[in-house]
Amino acid sequence: MAERKARSFSEDAQQGEAQEQPQEDAQQPLQYPEQTPAQYQQQPAQYQAQPPQYSQQPVPAQYPQVSPYSQPANYPQAQAQYAPAPNKTPSGIPGFDELTEGGYEIGSINLVAGPTGCGKTTFIMQFLNNGAVQYNEPGVLISFEEPKDGIYAHMLRFGWDFAALEQQGLFAIITYKPHEVKKLIDEGGGFIWDAINSIGAKRLVVDSLSSYSMLFESPYTAREAEIEFFELLRKWGCTTVLSGAAEKNRISVGVDYLADSIVMMHNPRRKNARLRAIEVLKMSGANHSQKLCPFEFVDNEGLHVYPAEDVFYEIKEGGRMQVDQG
Repeated sequence: MAERKARSFSEDAQQGEAQEQPQEDAQQPLQYPEQTPAQYQQQPAQYQAQPPQYSQQPVPAQYPQVSPYSQPANYPQAQAQYAPAPNKTPSGIPGFDELTEGGYEIGSINLVAGPTGCGKTTFIMQFLNNGAVQYNEPGVLISFEEPKDGIYAHMLRFGWDFAALEQQGLFAIITYKPHEVKKLIDEGGGFIWDAINSIGAKRLVVDSLSSYSMLFESPYTAREAEIEFFELLRKWGCTTVLSGAAEKNRISVGVDYLADSIVMMHNPRRKNARLRAIEVLKMSGANHSQKLCPFEFVDNEGLHVYPAEDVFYEIKEGGRMQVDQG
């Protein structure tokens, strides 16, 4: 009731002011400024609204417009940004090389770690495919997990034909069964060195270091074998990327201190979906980004990283993209 009275009083006051205003105006003579009519002439051009300026550059609608790297890698402006630095081995993964000042150091050993299903295998296979296709750098894959036929079939989803690259001499694969792993160390990796020499490999990928470590009887023998394996990798001189398991941001392998760089991939659950994020924990010889960046998988292209954006996740039912602030 008090609120209604207050509003009524305000309305009465406004009506009273409206009634008194004509009387006050009648008592006072009108005052005109001493200015010529020309000063009141408005120039139409000064009052015309300027149309907003929009970029004429087309952007594919199927990619979220979150950064320049959401465009496909075959765009000319994207290719220019991935030009390799003199001392770098570029990954060619859209957005990732921006985090690392151009990619991995030539001849370095690098670890990509994360939980199961986060995309480690896709990352390392994209590194090999891009090396062969974009930079004419042959690569070798050492697999302790998946057989050759399975790898070839699964990578076709992204348009990566490793069977064709193998025929062209740009790719070689070596698979080890559990009982063969000890022979790798005993022989000093001679079979791998032969494969590297035969195609002139510049890139080497190991999938995965965790599986390799699990094939030994005790943690002590596994650690010794890991150290010997790293010594072989240094000797071969390729730019090497190894995948490794990590749970709750803790890397399961114990030789991460031997790696020149560590990239962590994340896929924690958020409501009814999973976040996808990537970060560079360390990288020798580079002023790398400290940011946790979102990434996604794109059919017929592979993994895309978005350095300029916050972590986002997809609501599967509606296909909407949401930004995670927590």
